[in-house]
Amino acid sequence: MTLSASMHTEVAKVFHFEFWLRYYFIEERDNELFIAITDEQMEHMRKQFPDFVELAERMLGVALTPELSQMRVVEFLQLHYEGSRFPPNSIPKILDSKDFSVEMYLFDTWLNLHENQLMQKIYGFDQWMHFLDEWKQSDKAQQLMHSLKVQIQEETGAIN
Repeated sequence: MTLSASMHTEVAKVFHFEFWLRYYFIEERDNELFIAITDEQMEHMRKQFPDFVELAERMLGVALTPELSQMRVVEFLQLHYEGSRFPPNSIPKILDSKDFSVEMYLFDTWLNLHENQLMQKIYGFDQWMHFLDEWKQSDKAQQLMHSLKVQIQEETGAIN
């Protein structure tokens, strides 16, 4: 099975959405972390991001850990992508792919570079994706992406 670039991008976008939720809507209660979304914010998400709102709902009311967050995302992908949008058993292959690793590294780098801007107010998820896409088109991001792909090829011994 050939994994397309769009498949990697779609899967990464679900992880990006989950991170966006934690970035803006995390709340500490009794030394545990929870997603805290008002009814108004949830209604806005239903209108703006209907494909992802179920993921937000699945994260409400549970104490979050990195493992639980990752598990919720993978469950969401398996329920809504595997077998319907993607061929069966493709999600694990995407998550283990170098293209997905590069995408997630770029996302993390973008977050670190733009943290001050992103913390000024709550930006919508669509704005985040717009900012990320713009940054990924920059010369520096393109150079980083190329060097990451070369590095991964060297580490794995893979040749395109």
